[in-house]
Amino acid sequence: MGVTLEALHSLQEVERQLAEIRNKADGKRRQVRIHQRVIEKQSALIESKQRDVQVCQMEIDRVDLDVKTKEVTLAKHREALNTAKTNKEYAAILTSINTEKADSTKSESRQLELMANVDALRAEGDQHEAERAKAEQKKEEAEAKLKSYLDKVAPDVKRLEGERTVVAEGLAPSMLETFTRVAERHDGEAMAEVIVVNAKRGDYACGGCNLGLTLQQVIGCKERDDLVLCGTCGRILYIAS
Repeated sequence: MGVTLEALHSLQEVERQLAEIRNKADGKRRQVRIHQRVIEKQSALIESKQRDVQVCQMEIDRVDLDVKTKEVTLAKHREALNTAKTNKEYAAILTSINTEKADSTKSESRQLELMANVDALRAEGDQHEAERAKAEQKKEEAEAKLKSYLDKVAPDVKRLEGERTVVAEGLAPSMLETFTRVAERHDGEAMAEVIVVNAKRGDYACGGCNLGLTLQQVIGCKERDDLVLCGTCGRILYIAS
């Protein structure tokens, strides 16, 4: 390799190490986001249960008012029963009383059913609260691990970024731009060695994607200290010394 490709090769080693650090940090950030999504999901479920409880409670209040109204009506019917003047009038009032009692019983049963629903909804809400608390604890632990890792690798990142600056100073801006773009695409692996598949037949392959190279690309790597890119994966090709 020429001086330029040697510099790029050194730069790749720096980028590879930085990419490894970034990938590990990103993995830890993903864990934080996973727990955050669980927290948000459980929070939404809690709010949903709370709304359902409110709806049930409103229905309970409505039914309770209905029961109390029927009790007032029944009391009036009982008073009227005591003052009935004829058997026909007495029978009509008694029929009304029985009807009101039946309706009141239905309302009371509905009220008990709604109260049971409220208890069930609150129990479900408590379960979601517990799940959210677990997720919050796990998120805090994940955030602590992320911070610990970032603190641990901070000196390495600073050193590697310094090395990258020194190596990059001797490279043309356009060349550095191409290298950076390819490195970002392949997690720091911007360069790939030319692999000899069959020298007699002139078969060569990219060491990055393992797909074939043209003879012109291989000759360019041998004769020029410049960028020759794989036509498939876009990595910068080089021939090992």
